[in-house]
Amino acid sequence: MGVNIEIDVAVILQFLDSKKYSYEVLGCQDIIVKGFSSIAHYKKNTVVWVKTKENWDDSLNSEELLCIVQKNVQINACNQVICDNSKMVFFEIIENFFEQSDDCLKSIGDHTVIGSEVSLGKNVTIGNNCTIVGKINIGDDTIISDNVVIKNGVSIGKRCHIQALTVIGEDGFGYTEDEMSNKTMIKHHGGVDIGNDVFIGMHVNIARGTIDDTIIEDGVKIAPSTHIGHNNCIGKNATVICSQLYGSVAVGENAYIAGSIIRNQCIIGENTMIGMGSIVTKNIDANVVAVGSPAKVIREIKQNNL
Repeated sequence: MGVNIEIDVAVILQFLDSKKYSYEVLGCQDIIVKGFSSIAHYKKNTVVWVKTKENWDDSLNSEELLCIVQKNVQINACNQVICDNSKMVFFEIIENFFEQSDDCLKSIGDHTVIGSEVSLGKNVTIGNNCTIVGKINIGDDTIISDNVVIKNGVSIGKRCHIQALTVIGEDGFGYTEDEMSNKTMIKHHGGVDIGNDVFIGMHVNIARGTIDDTIIEDGVKIAPSTHIGHNNCIGKNATVICSQLYGSVAVGENAYIAGSIIRNQCIIGENTMIGMGSIVTKNIDANVVAVGSPAKVIREIKQNNL
């Protein structure tokens, strides 16, 4: 449920005001919140998130709950904060009031190797057993978890989060072949350029560019077990989930790729969604949903409304 802290609901509402959230309040008088819980395993005097009417339970003793409710979801609860971005509000409350800090966390973990050409910004945190070598720049307030490898030429922006067991900056897969089909791997000479506010999950591989850099722009979110091939360019605020992107793929701003394979040199348009299990073998236009093997456009979507 979180740490043992008691927070008056008025303090929580003041916090939401400071963040300039728009919300409506029902009830919420003289409520003390002692932590957070899920609806499935709720505890008294906690804050819970109600995403849909289907995940609400009318049998709950709602007088002892503070419910953060998605707008237009009608439930029978005494204490509600109703807002458009209920998920964001709920987790902001948890992180601000009930997040447990690790007093033992060090800025540089044990057995971590940092090369002489590495430049670290302010408040950078690096976990245990990491290897960071080469011409590396890491921006302010970036967090790097355990067992991460960053090498060769890599620039990482501010407020990024890189989870454990991720590798950034190794050579990608490319070779030359002679008349006898003998293959020689190509040495890569580019780097990786990662913007601000980027999240990179566990077991992600981002290859350096062959000549130019592989580029991950601001706000990109990459889920665990994803491969980003050499020379990829991932546009601002794009999301890539558990997918394989071969070399020289271009992904437009705010695109969404879920559990898919993208052939080398394909272009995914901005605001486009690639559905789970898709294999993309040709360019996909902007503002569409595509799915299947090979992926085909099934409908258009309104811009910025995936």
